[in-house]
Amino acid sequence: MDIKQTELGLLLALHALLDHENVSLAAKQIGVTQPAMSAQLKRLRDLFNDPLLVPSGRRLVATTRARALQDELHAHLQGLNALVRDHTVFDPASSETTFRLIGTDYVHAVLAAPLQMMLAAEAPNARVAFLAFDPKTLWSSLEAETADLALATGMSLPEAKRQSALTEDFQVIMSRTHPLVGQPMTLERFCAFPHILVSPEGGGFIGATDRVLKKTGHKRRVAISLPSFLLAPALVSSSDALCMMPSRLAKLHEGNVACTPSPFPSPGFDVDLLWHPRRQNDPAHKWFRAEVRRLAQGL
Repeated sequence: MDIKQTELGLLLALHALLDHENVSLAAKQIGVTQPAMSAQLKRLRDLFNDPLLVPSGRRLVATTRARALQDELHAHLQGLNALVRDHTVFDPASSETTFRLIGTDYVHAVLAAPLQMMLAAEAPNARVAFLAFDPKTLWSSLEAETADLALATGMSLPEAKRQSALTEDFQVIMSRTHPLVGQPMTLERFCAFPHILVSPEGGGFIGATDRVLKKTGHKRRVAISLPSFLLAPALVSSSDALCMMPSRLAKLHEGNVACTPSPFPSPGFDVDLLWHPRRQNDPAHKWFRAEVRRLAQGL
């Protein structure tokens, strides 16, 4: 027998015929007419060079060759079912997948704990790796599948699939013993104290806040420029400096710093989920990005 002469539908027909030893019942199981099943039985007899089913009184019974085929055929069809199922259904409870997520320090800080708790509850054997954000290599990482998903702001990647994750605004943080604690934050008070600016590119002393202030005729003095928001709370808590901090991140540090709304409409930012189109229908990937988005929107 040449395997190229077979087709999966024919083997499914054989499985049904041997299970029922009845052409009508086998046809009903497969969803074809009785004449169509009879035609498939003829093809199977030619293929295996064996009658497979023979009359015994008023019914059909499987031949010795057919009985020998039945268990092996059943095992192979189960394997094929598992192969298809494994690629169409994702079971987080039993998965040992390692998910890799690119993000800034802000993303890691606000999302790490909720994501850890979610995995512990829903996918206890899965793992997550938080990868550093580098705009120059982000797309190549997604393309090479060294990263599964990215959470990024302002990235122009027309090749990527994209979905909104969250919209963030800013609050002012200060030491809990700062003279402005408990007082309404005005533009004049905001500009009267030194500031800490977070410049992700490193070394910048002018940001979106300064451009907004300029339009109102105000100016602040930036005393320190940091590459990461995560460094700011410690410096703020031990000085009289102010810092514009993303609200969700500021909330995480409420025990160490005081937070107050910005005295002007603060320029916020959107965070998008980005992934490679080839991962669009990957069951594990679909589950992971849906969970990441759900967690991000619930922060």
